[in-house]
Amino acid sequence: MEFGDMIKINRGTYNHWALYIGNGDVIHVVTTDGSSAFWSAFASSSPSLSSKGMIIIDKFMNVAAGNPYKIYNYLDNKIRPRSTDVITVEVHKMRGYTIPYDLIGNNCKHFVTFLRYGKSGSKQADDFMKKLLACAAGLLC
Repeated sequence: MEFGDMIKINRGTYNHWALYIGNGDVIHVVTTDGSSAFWSAFASSSPSLSSKGMIIIDKFMNVAAGNPYKIYNYLDNKIRPRSTDVITVEVHKMRGYTIPYDLIGNNCKHFVTFLRYGKSGSKQADDFMKKLLACAAGLLC
C-alpha cells in the first residue's frame, strides 16, 4: 500500500472506503458512535439515508477487521492523483470534523475520492467539501 491509495473494504452487504496515509493508518468516515456510517443509516429505529459522520484516523487492520479489501484507485486513468503534500494538508485539516453524511451524495467513497483526486465525482459532494475546507481554513463559516 502506498500513501494516498484508496482502499475498498468488502463488508458483505456494502463496501466501506478508506484512504491510506502511511504507517499502517487510514482516514475514513464513521458515525459519531464509531460504526460504519453506511450501516448505522439502517440500524436505527428510524432509518435514514443521511446522518452525521466523523472523519477519523485509525489503523488499517482495525478498519478492515478481517474483511476482504483491495486497493482501488479507480480514477487514475482519468484524473491525476493529488500530491502527497496536498493530501497530507487536507488530512490534517479534516481529522476530527463531524460532517453531514449522505448515502447518495456524501459518503465514505466520495470522501476518499475527494482526498485522492480533489474531485469526488458528485457536484453536491464537491461543493460540500470545498465549503468544509474553506471553513477549516477559517474563510467561510
